[in-house]
Amino acid sequence: MISITCFKGLPLEYESFLIEKYDSFLTTCRYIEIFNKPSDFNYLLFHQNDILIDLFIFNIQGETCTCLNMLAYIDQEIVDESTKYIFNNFPSVQKIIVESCYNNLNINKSVLFRRSEDFIIELPLSIESYYMELGKSTRSHMRKSKNRLQKDYPTANFVTKIGSEIEERVIDKIVRLNFDRAVYKKRMPHNNHTNISNIYKYSQHYGCVSYIEINGLIIAGCISFISNKGITAFIIGHDTDFSRYNTGQLTMVHLIKNSIEKGLSSMHLLWGELEYKTRFLGKPHPSLSYIIFRNYSIAYFVGKSKELIFNILESFRLSKYSLPLRNALKRIRRKSVKQLSKMEY
Repeated sequence: MISITCFKGLPLEYESFLIEKYDSFLTTCRYIEIFNKPSDFNYLLFHQNDILIDLFIFNIQGETCTCLNMLAYIDQEIVDESTKYIFNNFPSVQKIIVESCYNNLNINKSVLFRRSEDFIIELPLSIESYYMELGKSTRSHMRKSKNRLQKDYPTANFVTKIGSEIEERVIDKIVRLNFDRAVYKKRMPHNNHTNISNIYKYSQHYGCVSYIEINGLIIAGCISFISNKGITAFIIGHDTDFSRYNTGQLTMVHLIKNSIEKGLSSMHLLWGELEYKTRFLGKPHPSLSYIIFRNYSIAYFVGKSKELIFNILESFRLSKYSLPLRNALKRIRRKSVKQLSKMEY
């Protein structure tokens, strides 16, 4: 028999349970506390025979309830029971959003509103085993790049720091490099200086940064977060003046090596299909987001129509017939991003 108890606030005393249960850098009290605006946080504790089996965190803003257990597998029964409890006890709530779960959920009166691919590397027990799984050309390419860098810059140093060892200047520099690299590649940047304070605060709890430094100058780096046996590569960037040395990828290899040595079992590269992710053995895992409605409202039927259209468009996007349109959109995106090169960071 499962019992449910509801509490207000964040379950800080259950932080270790969340980390072990969900293995997600997003599903921690510290992340929710730092990256969310002050909100009406609540959580449900699920016990079976007096044993805690799950914990469901959510916030409520107006008619919308958002589940904050994200980027992880969440049990179907827990979602079902949480949905019943919230609709029964919070009459103002008309819809519940469940974002970024790795498993398909079969939920009554729900709409799938987003599907993406999260790339995950299953880490072996030794760095030797990982190197052997890489393609021969990748191994050769990385070896030559590192030898070239160390020949031209003998003082180049590979650094890794954890938690409170991490300095804010390092976070600032890597985010800046990521921003500049996106502009250089004519892509829309996802990070800027407004993120730095929150990223730095969170890194003090679960952060792991790997970077390459030459005479005190950081030329490439990756900000990541460790959760239980997994690590998530959150932001990666490198100085375009050092592109010939493939410093961004050398940083990733260094981070993977350190992760294996720490006994971690997986590395999450987050969403977006980029060539380096598959080269470093990342495998796509579907990430699904749902809206669950209280009743069969107009909003539900509109959402279902959008879901149908989304599925049709997604099938077209993945087909060969969409290639001319994709190329045209890339040209338009490049033109709009050009303006960012004139912006101050």
